[in-house]
Amino acid sequence: MSETLEKKPKVEDQEASEPATKKAKTKNGSDADAKEAENNDGTELLTNDDEERYLELGPKKRCTIRQWKKNNMILVDIREFYEKDGKALPGKKGISLTLAQYQSLRAAMLDGSIDGAIAALTNDGDGN
Repeated sequence: MSETLEKKPKVEDQEASEPATKKAKTKNGSDADAKEAENNDGTELLTNDDEERYLELGPKKRCTIRQWKKNNMILVDIREFYEKDGKALPGKKGISLTLAQYQSLRAAMLDGSIDGAIAALTNDGDGN
């Protein structure tokens, strides 16, 4: 899996005769990469070379929405990445959630259950 980043252009911004171009992520980064990072509020989905959408969670972590090839199952994959030959590759550390598992997690986030549990731990003095 090679590492190329692209913002999906809005339909009205993209001309029908002009294909979307991908911006390669460089190892050291560029001014354009830095400017893109400044504009990203942390919720923008990017696209990799395999046309999978993903969200950067940190320097080496991302959440990728992918379709598993064997049975076309949609997965929400939260995983660490490592760099090899200038390409970001998925590592062993991570979890792939089925849509049902993701929906359970999302429901717990939306109803405040997870935030409540975090607040309870923070209020107990642990804070970590």
